[in-house]
Amino acid sequence: ARRDVVCDCLERIGWEVEVPRASMFVWAKVPESQSKGKGSIEFAMELLENANVVISPGRAFGENGEHYMRIALVENEHRLRQAIKNIGRYIQGKDVSGGRKKPSNQ
Repeated sequence: ARRDVVCDCLERIGWEVEVPRASMFVWAKVPESQSKGKGSIEFAMELLENANVVISPGRAFGENGEHYMRIALVENEHRLRQAIKNIGRYIQGKDVSGGRKKPSNQ
């Protein structure tokens, strides 16, 4: 099931996941070492720009959502796996094409 694929893949990249029972969303806590202290909104924007992944920042759903991401289980398993693979590659300092990520101008 998509839920299992997403939860397993997120756990492999070090995100803390509670398997949902009856929801089309997975909530995952992002380790601070990976977000480098950025808020969930800023980190989600970074993933959009650098990993080509659209992900919902938990903060958009209230203060208690900070440090979490909400993943919708609406894509097929292949696309979900690819999205998480892209996130993992970005976190490891690589771009989604397999090379080193470009240095930031910041």
